[in-house]
Amino acid sequence: MSRASILLILILSLACLAAPGILAAPDILAAPARAAALEQMTETVEYTFGGQVNFRLAFPDSTPVQSAQVFLRSQGDAQTLSGDMMLNGVEAVYVHDLTSQPLRAFTTIEYWFFITPQAGEAYYTEPHTFLYLDNRFQWQTLEDELFRVHWYAGDAAFGQSVMDAARAGLERAESLLQLGESRPVDIYVYASGKELQSTLRLAGLDWVAGHADPDLNLMVVSLPEGPDRGRETERQIPHELMHILLYQAVGEGSGKLPTWFKEGVASANELRPNSDYYLILERAAEQDTLIRLEQLCDSFPQDSSVYLAYAEADSFLRYLHQKYGSAGLSDLLQSYAGGEGCEYGSQAALGLPLQRLEDDWRRETLGESALLSALVNLLPWLFVLVVVILVPLLLTLVNLRKRGAKKEKKVSYG
Repeated sequence: MSRASILLILILSLACLAAPGILAAPDILAAPARAAALEQMTETVEYTFGGQVNFRLAFPDSTPVQSAQVFLRSQGDAQTLSGDMMLNGVEAVYVHDLTSQPLRAFTTIEYWFFITPQAGEAYYTEPHTFLYLDNRFQWQTLEDELFRVHWYAGDAAFGQSVMDAARAGLERAESLLQLGESRPVDIYVYASGKELQSTLRLAGLDWVAGHADPDLNLMVVSLPEGPDRGRETERQIPHELMHILLYQAVGEGSGKLPTWFKEGVASANELRPNSDYYLILERAAEQDTLIRLEQLCDSFPQDSSVYLAYAEADSFLRYLHQKYGSAGLSDLLQSYAGGEGCEYGSQAALGLPLQRLEDDWRRETLGESALLSALVNLLPWLFVLVVVILVPLLLTLVNLRKRGAKKEKKVSYG
């Protein structure tokens, strides 16, 4: 082989070895280039509560962008929302409409971007967050190790009264149920029901005076200024706090609790019992219009009888606590949270089915006679008895009369 041939082979070999390195160079440089682009890129997020969220990205001139998308998700939500950003030179803008796609109020919103440059591979940015508060108001805050109270109308003494009600509500809750260590709770106080409703409407809850998001350790209430503010503070704050504490105690199992249990124990936790409940119960007992508890397992009525439902649940839970103590109520909580049915969850925890407990409560608390209660319970069976025995008996009597009438006819013509 000539010296020229050997030289040619060496040149070709070196070219082959160099080729992979030459082809890989853009990928090797892509990561540093992307990092540099991210460092030079700026983002801003602004929002109007209940209106819209404005996302804005500004890119460096050296890295033109072909397209960009934004992704966002509320804390506690499984659904991720997204939108295509509008490009305008080195800027990308997206306006998220909160009226059609609302975000959970008072939560942390996580967001990130997906960017496709004109040259190179598309990539995701690191997630960032912002706190979605009701920025229509200037909030004041008072906090300790367990509660953070936020309000915008009223002085520091009012904020302290809300804090005191929360502490007292926690103390009372621990006397009703054997609860574990509680986690910090945020309390947002609105100065009017109208202003509160504009927030709750995002969650489809338009008729309540207060609302709790147990999975967020958060409640929102309305406490308008006036002579009833103190009483309402001692009623609403402990009530909504109990809903949060139930979730903290049993997690997703709180969704399995009968409605009469959840609302009953929350009402029983109020610092001032509702005097109207006694009058409502007394009237219903006299008129024999009490609602059976089995009808209050899944939900409460959506008409005026909802007040009777609350009154019954409140009275029944107080009766159970008086008879079985916090240990018994805690066993009942765990039984229901574990999946036991509404009727027989009490059988597993307290040794009696719900119907028997209800009959005892009616008799001992409302003065309903045992005989009347038994007759009410036996009504379905009495109806069956009438159908099975009385109807055939009547048919027999009718047939006997027909036969007697035929005999009389035969005698008269004989």
